[in-house]
Amino acid sequence: TLKSGALPRDALDRIKRFLAITGSPTEAIQQLRALAADARLDISAAIDALEARTGFMAQRGIDIAKVRFATAFGRGLDYYTGFEFELHRPDNGDEPLVAGGRYDGLLSQLGAASSIPAVGFSIWIEGLAQSSAAGQSPRGRAS
Repeated sequence: TLKSGALPRDALDRIKRFLAITGSPTEAIQQLRALAADARLDISAAIDALEARTGFMAQRGIDIAKVRFATAFGRGLDYYTGFEFELHRPDNGDEPLVAGGRYDGLLSQLGAASSIPAVGFSIWIEGLAQSSAAGQSPRGRAS
């Protein structure tokens, strides 16, 4: 769709700019606020929620400077409905040690009468054991 020219040029440029946002959560929030102002988009509630989540993590001792945020990041599973994350070793950018996120709609897709708040994650034990043996701590990536 993006390549077919079906979207107006300004909309395509905004989407590309949005998908290029990456960096620390603080940098990403600044980029998101700038995009929202330039494009006259009212997405302040979503940006405020990201900023609050980042503050929550920082208050609990997570070094936010080591976290990477990317708007183009996604786990590729359609049941996720919100925050998604991966933890990686610093020397292994593609293979996660831990990955997960929110999937509030999953149980209703499986037959529950309504959405049920849910968070889950997977841990790759072998990779985590190798990382621990090497004395490395994971770094995070989120969307």
